[in-house]
Amino acid sequence: MQRRLQFIILGHVWVLVPVALAWLARPAWRGQSAPEDAGALLPLAIIAAAYLLVRTWLTVVRWMPRPVAIYPYVDVGLVTAGLISLRNPTDPLSILYFIPLASAVASMSVNHLVAVGSVTVAAYLAAIIVSGVPWTIGMVYRIVMLALMSSLYWLIIRVVTTYVRSAERGEYRAELSREIHDGVQHLLVTLGTRLELARHLVREAPGRAEQILAEERETARRASDEMRYLVRRLRAAVQHSDFAAALRTQIAAIADRWPFALDVDVPPTLPRLSPKAEHAVLRVIQESLTNVAKHAQASRVAITISTQDGQLRCAIADNGTGFDPASANGAGLTGLRERVQSANGTLEVSSEPGRGAMVVATFPVPKPTFLLWRKFES
Repeated sequence: MQRRLQFIILGHVWVLVPVALAWLARPAWRGQSAPEDAGALLPLAIIAAAYLLVRTWLTVVRWMPRPVAIYPYVDVGLVTAGLISLRNPTDPLSILYFIPLASAVASMSVNHLVAVGSVTVAAYLAAIIVSGVPWTIGMVYRIVMLALMSSLYWLIIRVVTTYVRSAERGEYRAELSREIHDGVQHLLVTLGTRLELARHLVREAPGRAEQILAEERETARRASDEMRYLVRRLRAAVQHSDFAAALRTQIAAIADRWPFALDVDVPPTLPRLSPKAEHAVLRVIQESLTNVAKHAQASRVAITISTQDGQLRCAIADNGTGFDPASANGAGLTGLRERVQSANGTLEVSSEPGRGAMVVATFPVPKPTFLLWRKFES
């Protein structure tokens, strides 16, 4: 979300670039704010242009989250230096103080916004004092406006973040409830029913009762695996803020229990999907590995996650016995396909007897604007 908000801020700043060029090229348009030596602003303009290019490169080409916290302070410094160069704190340039305030809002951190707001007010006071001009009502008005806007943004962040977190917790609880109901609870109900049947058959048909008990050991193991999966998912949600790290954690937690070698190719970073789509990716991997272990007799399985053309692709390939996809209409594969489709994804299964199998799930990567508004409307 940080990167998307930075894109929005950068877009608005770049829109201001032609206006700034005209403002510099025509000092007379500024009226009384024009300095005696218009060239005094040129070095500052060059520094500002270089800073904007570097900031754009860091955001678009090589995303680096850490400098984001520094940007508002650099913005404040550039605007303050411009006002001091003009020797006119009431120049329209002072309006640009709202850019660092907006950057601080993008951090979604109350403490950061308070710090940037305080620095902005202090910097404007310093520009007034250093410029050595008499105080005016306009200057006081600008100080009051900066303080009020900082307070307004602070309250907005508090309300929005509280609302978003509450909505996310509600969505997560509902999803977890569905997982327990459709997964663990269903397996336990099946296990209880089958054990009750075995109890009735233990005297009349002990052989059949023993067969049922042997089969239900697998049901008990699946229920245990399901509980471990849900616990790992909860821990990953707390420990990791990015999808790639959570995905690697989940795969690593189950890698040692399979009877085949597991090759995993996950990029260092992955774009965020919707919560339902991210959960579907994990389920595709989990169910595919379970099916391979139960039916494929494979010695090696490869998991490959990649992104291309606005799509996230999750492929699980094995070198097992293979099967005829046309005849594979089991409830597990059908349920998995429905889960993927409900997350706006597609699931493809390709296989031939004796030549292994490949399961490919593809999900669209939401556009930045969609994800941003989804956060505030969910």
